Amino acid sequence: MQSPRSPRFPVRELATSLLLASAAPIAHAQVAPGSIFQDCPTCPEMVVIPAGSFQMGSDFEESGHPDEKPKHEVKLARNFALSKTEITFDQWDACVAAKRCTAAADDGAGRTGLPVFNVNWDDANAFAAWLSDTTGKKYRLPTESEWEYAARAGTTTPWFWGPAEDSAGSTKACQFANTHDETGKDAHPMYVWSNHKCTDGFGEAGPVGRFKPNPFGLHDMLGNLREWVRDCHHGGYQDAPVDGSAWDESTCEKRIVRGGAWIDGASTSRAAYRHPEDAGYRNYQVGFRLARDL
Repeated sequence: MQSPRSPRFPVRELATSLLLASAAPIAHAQVAPGSIFQDCPTCPEMVVIPAGSFQMGSDFEESGHPDEKPKHEVKLARNFALSKTEITFDQWDACVAAKRCTAAADDGAGRTGLPVFNVNWDDANAFAAWLSDTTGKKYRLPTESEWEYAARAGTTTPWFWGPAEDSAGSTKACQFANTHDETGKDAHPMYVWSNHKCTDGFGEAGPVGRFKPNPFGLHDMLGNLREWVRDCHHGGYQDAPVDGSAWDESTCEKRIVRGGAWIDGASTSRAAYRHPEDAGYRNYQVGFRLARDL
């Protein structure tokens, strides 16, 4: 898949407008769950996620991955906001123009409308710090439990759109996610693992927001790009926090990416699936979205 090439947005103008934009206080009505807001005209759109509880992880009926176990209840006591889509190249390039982020290669895919990739965990945190300084608001990577809670969006099936038979055997997956499907199989015949039995039209990363959102109003939570989260990787959830906070350490061998990418089939695009990566890992399958405290 090649996205149509469009003229690059003048990133220095974008950075300047973002730096000069006033971060007006959010009206009370805007913090209601499901509401969408922006802290400045070029900031990412943020969706308010309601407080609540959910069962994090998977049982052996769903998956044999040991690091998704034990399945356990997590309670998030406060609303938070999560970006409606993955952070885009246009947004990233504004940070580069402000000299707070390093350039990210698009590997010839184009930039306009596409989610930024080839960024590592430290890069994502640098973007969050820049946006926080620019707006006066607290942006950050979501914790792993916040991410899974938002991806499930009140559902209990492996994919928020339904059970396994809907994922592997129908066109439903391609309505909601850019994952490894018939399009990807044709574009990359060397990827021989199981694919979704439908056609989404994208053999690689696609423009953000192109697919239907999940019940919380978030796009591309499963598919398109894997997404960095805050936590360190552990081999399982024994002794994991149950309050939505990050499971972090001063020294961390691996970080975590979530959500699956355009290259991932059914088993690795589940809401519970987690994958460890070095914090310095940059790849065309990995991007991020941001959380914001309210």
